Amino acid sequence: MKTVSYEALQAEHAWMIVSDQLQQRNNVLAKGISHMERNPAELPMASRLMILRYHLKMSLRQLTQEARQQARTLQDTNRLHQQWQHVHQLFFLLRQIDAELNRASYENDTLRSWMDTLEGRVYRSALVHLN
Repeated sequence: MKTVSYEALQAEHAWMIVSDQLQQRNNVLAKGISHMERNPAELPMASRLMILRYHLKMSLRQLTQEARQQARTLQDTNRLHQQWQHVHQLFFLLRQIDAELNRASYENDTLRSWMDTLEGRVYRSALVHLN
């Protein structure tokens, strides 16, 4: 039977939180794209959101693929370190996506008013131990 450490559980919990937040951003971007596409004048912003969503998906795919490849070759002592590194990379990606979404909503009144209507979930408190 394999023993699980408290540190490993913390890393797994952090990974679940940041993954959930990235999935939420993906959903917000998809809904935002649909909302912006309804108005022909907002198509440039819809395109910008599409690019941002593509960046999110491709970066996530690349980071996860790299983490899986490294996990196969590492010993148990280094796996926890690598898992935390992966969590921090995902958290950095999350911050990038949030920054770009904030910048886009600052520049576009339609997007800003739509995003204000969304039910916001507080996530920073859950991720505070990642900093």
